[in-house]
Parts: sequence; C-alpha cells; structure tokens
Amino acid sequence: MRRRAPRTTLSEEERALWRRVAETARPLRDAPPERSAAEAVTAPQAPAAAGISPAPARPAPPPADIAPRILRPTGQPERPVAWRLSPGERPGPVTANTPGLDRGTARRLGRGRIAPQARLDLHGMTAERAHAALNQFIAASAAGGLRCVLVVTGKGGDARGGRGEGVLRRDTPRWLAVAPLCAMVIGVFEAHQRHGGGGALYVYLRRRR
Repeated sequence: MRRRAPRTTLSEEERALWRRVAETARPLRDAPPERSAAEAVTAPQAPAAAGISPAPARPAPPPADIAPRILRPTGQPERPVAWRLSPGERPGPVTANTPGLDRGTARRLGRGRIAPQARLDLHGMTAERAHAALNQFIAASAAGGLRCVLVVTGKGGDARGGRGEGVLRRDTPRWLAVAPLCAMVIGVFEAHQRHGGGGALYVYLRRRR
C-alpha cells in the first residue's frame, strides 16, 4: 500500500485560524511578572449560586476574659483570681468562707497551722525600698511555686495608745491589690498571733500554671 506523503502546506481555513491566534498573542517580555508561591496562594472560594447573595459574615465573638479564674469553695459564681482591696479596707483574719481557699486550708491558715514558706521583713525600710522589695519577693515566690508567704510590716505608729498607723502596715496591702502583684495573689490576711498578728500578713498565692 502506498503511504501518503505528509502535507507541508496549510489549507485556507487553517491559515485563517493561525492569523487569529497570532493577532491575540503577546510577546513574552510583556507578560506579567511571575508571582512567588506565597503570593499565588489564595483562600478557596465557593462559587456563588445564581441569584443567591453570599451570607453576611458572622460578627467576631467578644474577647474572652483571659484573667485566671477560680471557683468559690461554697459553689458561688467564679471570680477573677486577681485580688482587690476596697479603699480604706484592711485585710482581716482568715475565715472558713474565704473566697479562693477551700475550707480546710482556710481553717488551718486561720489557726496558724500552716507555716509560711518564705518571709519578708520590711522593718526599717523606706516606703520606696519596701515597695521594690515586695514586688521582687512576691514575683520570686510565685515563680518558685510557693503558696503561702509572710510579709512583716510591723504595726508602726503608737500601737499602745492606738494612735496612728505605720506607713508600711497601711500601704503594703494596697501594693498587693494593684498590678502586677494582684494577678499573682488569691488573698491577703492578717497573720495569726504566732506569726506576727496585726503586724504581719499572710499572702496566699495562686497556683502556678
């Protein structure tokens, strides 16, 4: 069987098609620059159905309260761990219903049966120096995983006559009730007599996470 020789010319129809292709072609130098792989990636989008508008985006949820939280031992609503002190208020003794402490711990602490794991004595310090020492002491104690520490302020003033109040005894609870220390503290309480009574404070720190 005689093999047909390959055709070397284009038909009139093929020439017309080629002319249309040539007219729409762009030189390579005019092509848009190549994007990087990162630029080429886009989030997949579902094709919109005919006549259906895309659903409006859901509003972002409100930011969650990121402050550490604990449950009250009596089953009452939870509260932030960060400790607060009302103006003019002074820490009192530990009670069985102290928020943030289970009843057993509160009872033993109130009776002086929990020995503080560390102690800071602010006697003889200026307010500025005492404040700096307290910040360092509480931060180091919290970082070390301690739970119960003692801060000795002294009673100051004229304790026998009942006049006045020592600056450190007055200001130390206030320092503990503001940032950055308040976020590390569950509660501050007047110490038992065996640990200094009204001249010292138990500072109960939250558990390190």
